[in-house]
Amino acid sequence: MSSRDAAEEEDTSEGPPSETEPGSPPTESSQLFGVVLVAAVAAILAGMVVLTLAFGVAGGSSADGTVAVVSIEGPIAEPIGENLESELRDIRTNESIDAVVLKMNTPGGAPEPTERMYMSIQRTSQEMPVLASVQGLSASAGYYMMSPSEEIYVLPSSQVGSVGLAAGAPRPQPPVRGPSGPDKRGSNVIQSWAQLETLGNIFIETIMEQRGDRIELSREEISTAKVFLGVNSVENGYADQLGSLDDAIDDAAERADLEEYRIAEREIGGLTTLPIFAKTEHGLVAIYDENPSVADVRPISTAMVYEPAIPHISELEAVTSPNLDEIVANAVSENDGGEQP
Repeated sequence: MSSRDAAEEEDTSEGPPSETEPGSPPTESSQLFGVVLVAAVAAILAGMVVLTLAFGVAGGSSADGTVAVVSIEGPIAEPIGENLESELRDIRTNESIDAVVLKMNTPGGAPEPTERMYMSIQRTSQEMPVLASVQGLSASAGYYMMSPSEEIYVLPSSQVGSVGLAAGAPRPQPPVRGPSGPDKRGSNVIQSWAQLETLGNIFIETIMEQRGDRIELSREEISTAKVFLGVNSVENGYADQLGSLDDAIDDAAERADLEEYRIAEREIGGLTTLPIFAKTEHGLVAIYDENPSVADVRPISTAMVYEPAIPHISELEAVTSPNLDEIVANAVSENDGGEQP
């Protein structure tokens, strides 16, 4: 019997509930409601995650365990990699949590935090069921990092894919002069291009390793970096099931052998901690403040990102600096990272 069916079967009384006489002791159900309410308020005040019982509060039944729903919203850039790594480490050591559902909505982002997130999810999936549920978009780095999930759920209108690396051609540099070695200031053009090609191949090979037995496309077709609607992604193997977040949670609970379970909601990132990604005439940049200085703008030389989902700098109402173009140009110049994507 499912949690929802049990909850519906529990409510069999007819007519309104009887009122407690004034002065009479509280009923068992009212005592339980008071305890739950006080506990929830205390948890909020303490800054803890409130656990929502999917079934059993009203009837007084105890849950078998907990499914953690971890929300990953917005572009992937530090500190999101470190945050997810820490969150999943806590989940793995929490004996009350039995499964994880990744609630995904991201256009992708930088390779470094993506690798951290990927390895953390992979390790967690070895200890408990880990599923993913794509709400709107989980492309490029978002698709990469959730690929160790046992099942990927998508809505018909969700978008997934964009397997590949976005990068500009390395800029030629003059020979290094001085007492140091020739590679002290960086690599040459050929070596830089080889490194970019290696990163792109790692992305493709990882997807082949994780989902090659499900995706009905060749390696060459995957490397075109196409994005697919949810309904198409289930057909070609980029995703596994059409379904809602609730469907993914139910599946995760079933895989963990939980008939009655709690849901613990965890949020990673958000606009308060993550940058705004934007396209400019200088390439992709990450902006860490609504009124940025040069120190708040970082050019992105390589990215696992679905660029059509990234707004142009002129479309960002939150960015109000009148001399933003000059700030971005100065930041790119100071970075000296070569031509941007």
